[in-house]
Parts: sequence; structure tokens; C-alpha cells
Amino acid sequence: MRNDHVAKTIAVYDMMAEKYAKKLNDYAPLPERERFISLLPNHAHILDVGCGPGRDADYFTANGSSVTGVDFSEKLLEIARLRVTQAIFYKQDFRSLRFSKHSFDGIWACASLLHLKRHEVSIVLNKFFQLLKSGGILFIMVKEGSGEADVAEELSFHLSRHFTYFQKEEVKHMVKDAGFEVIEQYAYNEKDRRPDHRDLWWISSFSKKP
Repeated sequence: MRNDHVAKTIAVYDMMAEKYAKKLNDYAPLPERERFISLLPNHAHILDVGCGPGRDADYFTANGSSVTGVDFSEKLLEIARLRVTQAIFYKQDFRSLRFSKHSFDGIWACASLLHLKRHEVSIVLNKFFQLLKSGGILFIMVKEGSGEADVAEELSFHLSRHFTYFQKEEVKHMVKDAGFEVIEQYAYNEKDRRPDHRDLWWISSFSKKP
């Protein structure tokens, strides 16, 4: 683990892996998963970046896709491998992904890039562009806001994780600078979907490699 902010966050995920995995199902971005699948060809090969315990990989394989998941938490990967036996999972730092160019039809990066420093995100987006096939689809979801912070919340059992927050226009520019064409981008609040959830805004971005 090269950087301290990543090392600390991954240590938290390893500590709470089993409890977190059970809780995470309630936070699945259901409309975004359906939209993502609708933009992909049949039997698409998806790279799930920051796959965690395999929640979304499970959904994608059930819909006929081939899934490769990457995460930096060994404990979460252990859960994912047991949960989604049809998928392949690797322990990789997604700042240095080790896959061939043009390997994937879609990349799903749900609430994963937000653990990086701001300057690291553009580097990762450029790598995503290389890994996608022509016409490939990229989905990213990050928290809306400003600055960076180490945050302890109920979802993480009050253990601290590092977050970087983004603005909608900033995300749009970052995606375009990496070479993608924006298909759709919007923000939503968790409470609008689940009144018992957090008052927290998310940015969802769908884009395409020309």
C-alpha cells in the first residue's frame, strides 16, 4: 500500500469486512446498475473496480455478464469469491491495474474513486480509457461536495475512511479530459430513495469511449 490514505482506509475495510458486507446490500444503486447493463452488449465483460464483497458483481453475473472484480481489501475479496463463484477477483490497487488494453466492454467504479486523492483520479480515468474497448461504457459514482476528509460514520461502524468530494462540473471535465463522451450525469440524495438513509449527495456519471 503505497500511500497512507489508502492504507488506512483498506485497514478499516479489512477490520469490518463481514459486518460491512451485510450492511452494504441496502445501499445498492439499483437504477444505476440497470442503466449500466442497458448500455452494454449481451454477455459483456465488466471490470468492477473497488468490487468490495461482490454485491454488484453478483447482480451483473446474474444478468449474463462476465465480471472481473478488483479490490485492495483481502477480507472483502474473500467474501466476494465465496458469494460470486462465476466471477474472477484480484487484489489490485486500481491506480496500477494490470490488464491488457481493450479488455472490457464496461467499467463499473461505484464509490471507489472517492478514496483516492484528487490528482490520482485523472490518472486512473486515463487508465480506464485504455482498458475499455471502443464503444465501452464507464460508470463512476462519487460523493458530491468539496475538499477531502477522513470520515467516521454508521455505515463504517464509526471507523474512519478517507474521502475526496467532487462537483458535477468537475467530474464532467475529468471524464472528458480522459477522452470519454458523457452520456448522462446527475446527482441524487440517498434520502430521496430511502428516507431512513443518510442526507448525502452522490454524483452518477455514465460515459462512453468513442
